[in-house]
Amino acid sequence: MKKISELTGFKVLSKKEQSEINGSVVSRPYCGGPRQCCVRTPQGFEFCDYGYCIGHGQCIWA
Repeated sequence: MKKISELTGFKVLSKKEQSEINGSVVSRPYCGGPRQCCVRTPQGFEFCDYGYCIGHGQCIWA
């Protein structure tokens, strides 16, 4: 996961923040591991949170 400039420690992102980062619409959620959904921005940032994996690698946020 890449570091966002001047961000230190941990920050819990809202679902809206996960969907829109720096004004860019991110990819569809995908399974990042057991019970984990992830999204990736065009800039290459990846954000993951708790969710449910469903068929074909898709994910639903919990």
